[in-house]
Amino acid sequence: MTDSNLGHIAVVANDAGAAAHIFAWLKSGFLNIDRCKFCLDGPAAKLFRIQQPNIELFSMERIMTGAEKLVTGTGWSSSLEHDARTLAKNNDIKSIAVIDHWVNYRERFIRNDLEILPDEIWVSDKYAYNKARTTFPNIQIIEQKNDYLKAQAHEVSSYKIEKNKGTTNILYLLEPIRDKWAGDKVAGEFQALDFFVQKMPDLNFGKDLSIILKPHPSDSTDKYDDWIRLSNLQNIHIEKEKNLASLLAWSDVVVGCETYAMVLAIRVCKRVISSLPMNAHNCRLPFEKIERLNQ
Repeated sequence: MTDSNLGHIAVVANDAGAAAHIFAWLKSGFLNIDRCKFCLDGPAAKLFRIQQPNIELFSMERIMTGAEKLVTGTGWSSSLEHDARTLAKNNDIKSIAVIDHWVNYRERFIRNDLEILPDEIWVSDKYAYNKARTTFPNIQIIEQKNDYLKAQAHEVSSYKIEKNKGTTNILYLLEPIRDKWAGDKVAGEFQALDFFVQKMPDLNFGKDLSIILKPHPSDSTDKYDDWIRLSNLQNIHIEKEKNLASLLAWSDVVVGCETYAMVLAIRVCKRVISSLPMNAHNCRLPFEKIERLNQ
């Protein structure tokens, strides 16, 4: 992004997905970190404190005062980003929103039946670009370089993991499911886990398995403890500390519903499987290499 003397760049994010792209652009220099002021919460704030422990976070009102432009995520977990876009619209500040996935584009900009659209949308691949152009024909859509995917793939390749010969390492990437198909009795993420366990005998994994469940950044720390305790699976545990890149380096097979991390797994040449159950829609990640169990 070119420098300007008009003011700083306000950065607002809560969810981890778009924040990961924004922070990667900071590292690559595409976004000039010295020109940015940050209002972050939730998983985005946690990730930022790890990567940039010496940079101060501010209130939204503070960073929006005197801002030239606003860059936000488009997450579901809070109204923080929506509120920032509302402030930008009311104060004639250019608003840029980062979409990190391929689903529910219009719903990302609606809270309490109020739609606040940005002036510009950034995506990081051709599939997202085409979908965004169709969904928002009157908004400028720009496909930026995917610095996040590039950096993560490089980090995965940097790990040298000694694996047990004859054992299949399965990494299950958890994510909260908010789709209507899940109903309200058993959360969709647990339905998907149960469906995957049901299908495992048909997937030619071999007899010796090692299974790691990796919680989503927005999950509570104890969310899956009871499921693990009640399962009859051996050699399975929840990994709450190791980072995604090291776990991908360890894995032979990566499983999830339709989390973005599955795309990274494809990039680093893992076998990738969607665990969406039969009552769900098909996996909407636009990559043919993903095996679909519900087809």
